[in-house]
Amino acid sequence: VCLSDTHGHHRQLKVPEGDVLIHAGDFSVNTAPLPAEDFLDWLSGLPHARKLVVAGNHDFVAEMDPDAFRAQVESIPGGSFLC
Repeated sequence: VCLSDTHGHHRQLKVPEGDVLIHAGDFSVNTAPLPAEDFLDWLSGLPHARKLVVAGNHDFVAEMDPDAFRAQVESIPGGSFLC
């Protein structure tokens, strides 16, 4: 399953089942950390065994501190982060 450009509207999506979920960038709307926390909370609740997050050009929270964001993503079961 591949998603991108959700820009804070991730909770409005009906995500298909699958083994792997890829979010290919632009989950956030601005630099505030809250949208990233909500996105990661939503992501952790999805049933996919592997979850890959790729930072997009609007995902400033990942750009500002990629190591911290990577740690957050990788704390989710099956989570991986590419910057």
